[in-house]
Amino acid sequence: MRRFLLCASALVAVMCVSLVAQKVTTVEEYAKLMKANAQANGAMNKAIGSGMYADARMQVATLRTNYMALQGFWADKKQNDAIMIVKDGLTRLDGLDKMLGAATVDQMAAQAAAKEFGGMTCGACHKAYREGDAQSGFKFKAGVI
Repeated sequence: MRRFLLCASALVAVMCVSLVAQKVTTVEEYAKLMKANAQANGAMNKAIGSGMYADARMQVATLRTNYMALQGFWADKKQNDAIMIVKDGLTRLDGLDKMLGAATVDQMAAQAAAKEFGGMTCGACHKAYREGDAQSGFKFKAGVI
């Protein structure tokens, strides 16, 4: 019963966040969303490492909502490769969420999936569309938008 309530609560949270999610149209909104993604990704990884899988799933829900907003941003910019990266990220998040919701969570596999999500999604997009680093800040490469 407790597991059901946790899953139901997570689902309600995702639906509520989805309803209030704003469309990302400016570079400033994009930057704000990226900072939120970095925080959610860090919190997700920390929660997985601590065995707090319900907390990790809440961060996955935040990332999923943010990625859905990113999908619209890149569609408006007509960047099909970026849209595919975001869709891949959403698929990876769905797989990670399923893994974290299992009756018995394989912590090592979940950590590997979370790391792969960051490398294959965040890393791929940054490599293709961004320049800079975490210390100096990221910006779009010339001609991207």
